[in-house]
Amino acid sequence: AKQQKRRRIHCPVRGSARRQRRSERASERARRASEKREGKRIERAMVNARMVQARGAAKPRGVATPQHPRCSSRASTARWVARATAVPPPAQQEDRAQDKKGFLEAFTGGGIEGIEPSPLVEWGQSITADMVAKLKETQAKGADDVPVVTPSAEGMSLAEEEQDLCNRKAELLDLLAQRGSIHFTGYNLMKDAAGYHRFYDALGLDPCLDPIHSVAARPVSSAEHKIYEAVNKPSRSNYVVGMHNEMVGTQAPRYAGFVCFKPAEEGGEFWTVGGNDLFHELSTPLLQKMQQKKVIFSVVEFPMGFLKNLDKKIVESFVKPAIKGLAGAAVGLKVDFPVFFRFVDEGYDGEMALQGYADPQPAVIEDPVSKLPVVFCNIHSHSKFLRDDRQKSLGALQETSGASKANKTDVSYGDDSPFTEEELYEFDRAVMKVMKPISMKAGDVVLLDNYRTMHGRGTFKGSRHNAVAWFNAL
Repeated sequence: AKQQKRRRIHCPVRGSARRQRRSERASERARRASEKREGKRIERAMVNARMVQARGAAKPRGVATPQHPRCSSRASTARWVARATAVPPPAQQEDRAQDKKGFLEAFTGGGIEGIEPSPLVEWGQSITADMVAKLKETQAKGADDVPVVTPSAEGMSLAEEEQDLCNRKAELLDLLAQRGSIHFTGYNLMKDAAGYHRFYDALGLDPCLDPIHSVAARPVSSAEHKIYEAVNKPSRSNYVVGMHNEMVGTQAPRYAGFVCFKPAEEGGEFWTVGGNDLFHELSTPLLQKMQQKKVIFSVVEFPMGFLKNLDKKIVESFVKPAIKGLAGAAVGLKVDFPVFFRFVDEGYDGEMALQGYADPQPAVIEDPVSKLPVVFCNIHSHSKFLRDDRQKSLGALQETSGASKANKTDVSYGDDSPFTEEELYEFDRAVMKVMKPISMKAGDVVLLDNYRTMHGRGTFKGSRHNAVAWFNAL
């Protein structure tokens, strides 16, 4: 047996097989080592490519596109490179706790106490349809502007900035009356809520409640300092806040102060439109038609799709009247202006809905301070057609939270006839032509006359924290 074993070991045929296997294993080790070196080379090439891409430079000459060792074609190599160089999408930020107040919780109050409610709207002297053309001829353009104000000297302390505002109070308020808005920039005082409170105290501004305070639709930024949140929800980052004056029913604050505590990583500019600029830019026939027919807004919508599963006779005879009565009673307890309700077969989401409407209003009024004719009408923000048209290029809206789910609006003439697409496009064209974007930094404030100047906001990326205080008088 030992001799047979020795013969097998020293068999020339078996020895050749062993040598072949050793050679194959050595070749495999060499191939793996080569692949490892090639992988490191490709990794270095990918890093360099990303650096070049980040600098916005072109690919260096002589640098070939790396090919994965197991990719057998240009197409597969391209797919592998695309996966290797792809930048993962940023994590979707969720709405904060103060943004998520539900609809049922909207009847619990607004969270700010100890100040006066928003004052009633001052409609001023009536401007009739036949007065529009004459006012355009007699009143010169260019009254609206956004002058920039900075501290009187560099390197001021917070107390010195506050005293500087006190010393220039009369000058600044006169500038506000002349131009309709002011952009304060370069200040450190207004970088937090307490400093912003000192700012509006220095100018003698008297804060008031939000016009929709009673239904708590706007989150509170600081109850102590009487400051509300602007539209900072990440779920509304790709949504344009259309140009509007702050007015709900019969209430409208006299002035508004928007403060930036943290700007967005990208975008989020604050937009302003002078009401007198818009009056001169809009077509005269459209202004005359709006003044003649007036404008009406739907201010809230309740989805009623579940009614389609019930018997139609019962729905029409009992359910709909009961729901309208309950909705009217509930809203009447919370708001001080008349809201009438009606059912529509297709609401904003394509389902049956109950919509609430405010009373008709004029589109052009006389500004109480300057006595100029100004467009005081929220068509740009409230028109469903314009919102949907803007969203086509901005992408689908994300699922939102809080009162925004019920905050769905639309606009029509006072006789319930719809605006044509051409009329709405004309309004949008005029608004965007006279719109002034303002890139706000931390500590910046835009103080505006709410009757004279509309406001809005562009889309943004990342997170932002802007806030607003409303004022009823100086």
